[in-house]
Amino acid sequence: MGHTLSALGNLFFTFLPDQFFNKLELPVESDLTDRTYLITGSNTGLGLAAAIHLAHLNATHLVLGVRDSIKGAKARDEIIAQTKFSGIIDVWELDMATFDSVKSFAEGQKHSCWFGRRTCQRRDCESRPVGSDDGWMGEDVNGIAAGLLAVLLLPVLQATTKLPLPHPDASHMPPHLTITGSAGQLGAVSRKTGNQYSPSLERTVEWTAGDRHFVTKVFNSFLAREISTLRKAEGVVVNVVDPGLSRSVSYLFRTIAWPVSKGSINMVHALLSPTPPGAYISSCEIH
Repeated sequence: MGHTLSALGNLFFTFLPDQFFNKLELPVESDLTDRTYLITGSNTGLGLAAAIHLAHLNATHLVLGVRDSIKGAKARDEIIAQTKFSGIIDVWELDMATFDSVKSFAEGQKHSCWFGRRTCQRRDCESRPVGSDDGWMGEDVNGIAAGLLAVLLLPVLQATTKLPLPHPDASHMPPHLTITGSAGQLGAVSRKTGNQYSPSLERTVEWTAGDRHFVTKVFNSFLAREISTLRKAEGVVVNVVDPGLSRSVSYLFRTIAWPVSKGSINMVHALLSPTPPGAYISSCEIH
């Protein structure tokens, strides 16, 4: 009963007011010159929209992590067409449903041409819905592969904390690791396993598809909090962002869903803001 009342309270006093009345704006005062941004899931939807915002803010280098390199090339062309971007855009293959692909991608970033520059990094938790080549269900990949990639990229991000500012007038902006979460985490229901109640990703637990979706969103928040405490995360801003209900992920609620160009503003805000460790960002505010 308590969970139901809490969910209804969030629906009527937070979610719906935000969706209808919140006016999100890009932090146009940010100077992203000589900075590199890595965006996964960036050939479509929120990921592509976030990349377009970063291009408008004059980032010097964008790295697009995509499952299909042909679609990634089309996304690169679209970014250039919309923004007249004159910087560097690299397209890297990354299949979040295959852990070997995640490892290969992270290893490649350690030796890529942008390593050694001041860098902010943002990753998207999108994956193909059919599940992973490693035997996990599609929803599980959103959390597990996201955590794997985040941890593997921490040494690259931390290395940039020791670099000088990109130019004399640049403001200090520590590297960021921003994980895409969701307010859907508030719909997660704990199930009893033995003597404990807890959200679980165990495949032996019987869940509906909706249950698993909500639990993976809780898992993303746990990831951000836990990763932010690691020694390799010292000097790196780690947070998790709710992009809001956006049209790339919702057809049923299309009348109230934001366009992806608006939802991705939340992502860019989290990526550029000096938030506390493991902070949860929604509607461009810490919650």
